[in-house]
Amino acid sequence: MRAALWTIALLLVFEFCLSSSSPPAPVGTCLIIGDPHYSTFDGSYYSFMGNCTYIIAKNCHADDEHPAFQINTKNERNGKTQNTLVSAVTILVYGNTITFNRLENGLVKINASFWNLPVVLNNGRVKIKASSLTVTMQTDFGLSVQYDWDQYLVVTVPESFKGKMCGMCGNFNGKKEDDLTTPSGSVAGSIPDLGKSWRATGMPGEAFCHDSCPGQCQSCEGVSWFTRMNAKISCSIVTYLTKGPFQSCKSVIDPNVFYENCLFDYCAGKDISNFLCQTAEIYTDACRQAGVHVYDWRGFLKCPTPNCPANSHFESCACPATCENPTPSAACKANCVEACTCDDGYLWSGNKCVPKNQCGCVYKNDGEERYLQAGESIWADKSCTKKCTCSSNNGQVTCENESCPLGTECTVVSGTRGCQKVPQATCNIYGDPHYNTFDNGTYDFQGTCTYTAAKGCHLDGTKLTPFEVVVENEKWSEIQATPNVSMAKVVVVEVYGMTIILRRNQLHQVMINGVLTNIPVNLNDGEVIVQQEGYHNVILTNFGLRVAYDMIYQVLITVPGTYAGKTCGMCGNFNGNKNDELLLPDGKAVEKSDVKTFGAAWKVAVPGVVCDDGCSGDFCPKCPQKEKAVFEKDCSIITDPKGPFAACHSVIDPQSYFRDCVYDVCMSEGDQHMLCHSVAAYMSDCQNFGVKVNNWRTSTFCPLSCPPNTVYEICAKACNTPCPGLSGVMKCDIQTCAEGCMCKPGFFYNGTGCIPADQCGCYENGLTYKIGETIITDNCQEKLTCLPSGKLNKESISCKSSEACSVQKGIRGCYPRQCLLKAESFSLFSGEILGIMSVGAYELVKVCDNGLEAEWFRVVVEVGSFGNLKSVVAVYVYFEGVFITVTSSQDTW
Repeated sequence: MRAALWTIALLLVFEFCLSSSSPPAPVGTCLIIGDPHYSTFDGSYYSFMGNCTYIIAKNCHADDEHPAFQINTKNERNGKTQNTLVSAVTILVYGNTITFNRLENGLVKINASFWNLPVVLNNGRVKIKASSLTVTMQTDFGLSVQYDWDQYLVVTVPESFKGKMCGMCGNFNGKKEDDLTTPSGSVAGSIPDLGKSWRATGMPGEAFCHDSCPGQCQSCEGVSWFTRMNAKISCSIVTYLTKGPFQSCKSVIDPNVFYENCLFDYCAGKDISNFLCQTAEIYTDACRQAGVHVYDWRGFLKCPTPNCPANSHFESCACPATCENPTPSAACKANCVEACTCDDGYLWSGNKCVPKNQCGCVYKNDGEERYLQAGESIWADKSCTKKCTCSSNNGQVTCENESCPLGTECTVVSGTRGCQKVPQATCNIYGDPHYNTFDNGTYDFQGTCTYTAAKGCHLDGTKLTPFEVVVENEKWSEIQATPNVSMAKVVVVEVYGMTIILRRNQLHQVMINGVLTNIPVNLNDGEVIVQQEGYHNVILTNFGLRVAYDMIYQVLITVPGTYAGKTCGMCGNFNGNKNDELLLPDGKAVEKSDVKTFGAAWKVAVPGVVCDDGCSGDFCPKCPQKEKAVFEKDCSIITDPKGPFAACHSVIDPQSYFRDCVYDVCMSEGDQHMLCHSVAAYMSDCQNFGVKVNNWRTSTFCPLSCPPNTVYEICAKACNTPCPGLSGVMKCDIQTCAEGCMCKPGFFYNGTGCIPADQCGCYENGLTYKIGETIITDNCQEKLTCLPSGKLNKESISCKSSEACSVQKGIRGCYPRQCLLKAESFSLFSGEILGIMSVGAYELVKVCDNGLEAEWFRVVVEVGSFGNLKSVVAVYVYFEGVFITVTSSQDTW
């Protein structure tokens, strides 16, 4: 009993000693330690377990003599405990963003880029240096920030900043009672409320962070009296911080904060066996930051020395020699610190000790100094136009003018500036039609003509391949007698001198230079491949262009990053700015309210086609509000945060797809097919970006039946159990998947469906032939027939003298000779094709041999201009005694 009373008495004396007042400090010091525990500029202390990013110190009354600055800390949970720790420190000062990250010991981020230490910024107004144990940033106005990459942070401001500070470290006005002041000027009702008020806004990845513990925070208030007494006894070791070598600092930094921290940690069940040594190390550094040096404390407390990296050793009073400062000054030695010092023959180089002859370089540029390791190269400007390298031989920096290659851009990724590959971009044209451009701009355009969707522009001086994608729209009469909705009818890709056409009603065929060809097809050893992927027919090029058409509702155009800033058309210019999408062919911009003018400018004139450029503004049909509510419910599957597309919401904003779904379903008077196509459009875009989506179709919502021998898959691969030879035609190494039907066991994929093995066709020279199908070659000199064996039977043929080798309705063959005038060209009786050079009258044919018994005749056509094209405007037919005229307006006389 006497021993217990003595212990309690000792504790009371100890608490009295720690709570005694201290004279005011010449500087303001804020400590953030461990879990973390906070000690403000005015000496208040509290524990805070929020795991967001917080403003801990800020000059809220900046003026010419007191520059603006702000210090943020990012807190994160310490494993699975309630406790948090400081994982990153960010300082905003003199236009710089300086970040120390717990996992990046020895490096500093300057404006998002990693730099070696030491660093000088703003002509010496900011200096950042490191010992082996800590990093310190100092400014010319007296701000000092020290971080040990792990346990503690010390912020020191000069006395002239009294009353100017704000943040979680308090206002530095000498009054503890108002240290919990919020940005509004009121005093927070609780510590979590204080943290919430000083949370830094707009920080990425913090949508679900919290300003308090998960559940009830641990404290000494919730434990037994016995545990509290044991905590006080165990934590009495902190009294050592008022004795011996620490005496000179106790009047500057109150050690009571460490006693409170110890109590908190003990009650929370944390191991405090090494608490005194950890605390003394933090206290010593805090004292030094405040201008008071503490020496030889490890021997006094019998604390072990820290571990040092290779080729170095620990010294309690060190002034480490570095590559940039191999002989420390006497002033440095008078203010030595605990540190790891390199062994003889080695010098500190960034965050490691290297032999003296392997030191790096100090690179100086525009008021900045940074250390480069030997052999290290950096981009010296934000545009990547100058690259500088530290020579491994002479310690000199050499710079050369360079630039990023085509298809890359100068950006910072994971802390390193460089020429990063520009990611591909996709333009999604779907529904009525709605456009989601390469730069994620959105607009609606309901024209029913033919338009340039995407085109390679400004390609002079580049090695980029020219291409053009044209889309023809038409009113969708399949769902309404008087349709309000227009859809894509034809998709045309012009590339490598070929014209490739996908047409709505030609599901398993593609027209190449006027000839209908089975899908899949591989042209010129992979220059162009046309194949089926899920429910889309896809045109692929060897330079990365991808055009996918679901043959009814949606067109997806994907271009590689090499075309950044090199496209034009309805899909925009791919320059990363979604606000300049509506550019006319001459480069002039139109307002978003004038989409009709924009679309009309990209119209491709097609002779004889009657179409319009849609509506504009208030003249476009609107969805009645009562009906809109019903359709919003149907389309909400797209935006449901717990729905099948939730994983895609952070990649592709679903809101525009939701709005477009509601509009299209409304305009189609609630047509369920339109609803399903609208939802599938979002799904396809998500899958195109590699996002996994869950099954969304049910027996009652957008059910989908598969052809014979197949089974539905939400994520079907392009080449599932292919027929022999098919993999040589198709591109099978597709990284993404698409909704579709896959072959059942025992059946083989032939490029468009699943069949028994004995029904697989022939695959030769990049073409696909069905069994029994006959194809005539380009010059009509050979007939190819696919045999059941999978081999082609080749038979020599020739056209009769009265026939010509030509293409009619997509089929090549020997046809009666005819003279044909179309599409600005003559097709002669011989099959030769000649272009029309100018407007005027052309004599197509006449009887030249007067000795023939046949009746004489003569045919003359008149060619006129039709927009930018030439077309027949009149036909004159002469017989003996008769003259007939037919005009383009269908007048005849």
